[in-house]
Amino acid sequence: MTFKHLTRPMGPRSLHFMKFLQHGRGVASLAPSSRRLAAAACRHVSTDRPQVIVELGAGAGPITGHAVRRMHPQSRLIAIEQDPDLAAFTQRLAPSAEVVCGDAGDVGQILADRQVGHVDLIINGLPTPSLPPAITRRLLTWMDGLQGSASMSQITVMPWVYLRLYRALFERVDFELVWANIPPGGVYHCSGLKPRALADS
Repeated sequence: MTFKHLTRPMGPRSLHFMKFLQHGRGVASLAPSSRRLAAAACRHVSTDRPQVIVELGAGAGPITGHAVRRMHPQSRLIAIEQDPDLAAFTQRLAPSAEVVCGDAGDVGQILADRQVGHVDLIINGLPTPSLPPAITRRLLTWMDGLQGSASMSQITVMPWVYLRLYRALFERVDFELVWANIPPGGVYHCSGLKPRALADS
């Protein structure tokens, strides 16, 4: 079933929960990110300078929507979501974003097709520790090959549990706790991918 075949419009919570039931661990949580978690994820979205922002795992678009409202008018946001229903919903929610229905593991090719070589910020909504190792390696390889030094804000609904993991991958990791989310969550703000990250992944 795709979004255009739904018999009636669904709200983000209903659609997200339906997809959670369909995909299980492929969806990070029971409910979409709260406003406060979305705000925390967009902490490094700049209001006063243009950026290229890539969002991985847009879901029903709460972070996408917050990002487009906050970002500089000349910024560019490419949001990647594998599920066609969620991608269509997010595009309707945030029409100024470029929502791509595709596999986040193909992010390098997706950006190349759109002539995007430089990325300033990655907002990662994927349940990264639960991803197949091959996908994680592809994502890290893509990050390692980016021009310049992109930072990454990674949402989590398991506060502090994976702090050691991200500190093993990045030079700097700042954790921002967000109690006002279902379940309570937070954001790992990461920068400086370590040279050994690929070898250890």
